[in-house]
Amino acid sequence: MKGDLARTIVREVREGRMSRRRLLQGMAAAGVAVVSVPSIAGRAFAAEQLLIQTWSGYDIEQMAPSYFAQHGKPDFSLMGSDEEGFQKVASGFKPDLTHHTSFMVGKLRDAGLIMPIDTGRLTHWNDFFPELRQVENVDGKQWIAPCSWGNSSVIYRRDLIQPKEESWGVLWDKHYAGRLGMRDAVEGLLIVGGLYTGATDPWNMTDAEIDKTRAALLEQKPLARFYWSSQTDMEQAFATDELVAAYGWNASVALLRSQGIDMAMMKPKEGIITWTDGLVLYKDHPHALDLAYEFINAYMSPEVGTFLINDYGYGSGNMKAYDKVTAARLEELGITDPGTVLSTSRFQKQIDPAVRQKYQAVFDEVKIA
Repeated sequence: MKGDLARTIVREVREGRMSRRRLLQGMAAAGVAVVSVPSIAGRAFAAEQLLIQTWSGYDIEQMAPSYFAQHGKPDFSLMGSDEEGFQKVASGFKPDLTHHTSFMVGKLRDAGLIMPIDTGRLTHWNDFFPELRQVENVDGKQWIAPCSWGNSSVIYRRDLIQPKEESWGVLWDKHYAGRLGMRDAVEGLLIVGGLYTGATDPWNMTDAEIDKTRAALLEQKPLARFYWSSQTDMEQAFATDELVAAYGWNASVALLRSQGIDMAMMKPKEGIITWTDGLVLYKDHPHALDLAYEFINAYMSPEVGTFLINDYGYGSGNMKAYDKVTAARLEELGITDPGTVLSTSRFQKQIDPAVRQKYQAVFDEVKIA
């Protein structure tokens, strides 16, 4: 009981949520001498447990079973977005690891917050798809330990529409006006517009390509039922027949199909967007490096990969994970041949700050039009 209270105190101090007065009261209740107080924010309990920043649903035993069995549950701090996670660390929060989407890694690296991953210490490294081993490998240094991957594409009701072709253009089809959904985010709206209009690199469009994308998005807006920011809202709209097609992810297809709704995900001719995520390791991590690598290796195991596929509907970076998944499940998720999907994908990239500013201006203009 005292150990649980002490861990709670340490976690709240790290995250800046506890005053000195409350700290002293808590330490007394935990039976910890006040003389130890000055070291709490530093390295007291340093070997006791990791502090990990992650997403809701990724703070469970199934995501690192061997680590949990050996060391118990780490201290977790949840984040709502990659940008939120970055801002917390930039402001002084000091986790050991964060589960980030790959496009945020460059920003963390440029800010001097993370250190390279030693792939020689990764037990499952050679079991991962080559495309994922190259993500955020810069000048021979690996900056993320990959875990899962998924797709952003057109998801649709097969019982309600019959697309003429596999294309992002379905979201511009006037026949389905009022029943289409776009994502309420720069990464969703501008990138899709760039793909649809033929931009060479949708993550780094020229001014002329941005103008072409703006025109297409303004043309598309009256056709949209809404721009979704909540995945749950988007899924409910499909379930109630409000939407027939939208920008979406594998997990939504899997969830809706489990409810008896005939969903599918396209492989657009312009390219499907693929993202990958994983763990980054901070320079100023407060705990043992050995523990951090133990957690990373647990995260990258084929057992975790199988869980991701079966329960979350995402792809695993570990090629051995697919051996324990039924052919029906892989067919349902559209990843019967994951190697081909990854080798032909348009991987999500970090958007340069100057380009993002231009994208944001277009995003705001379209939203208020």
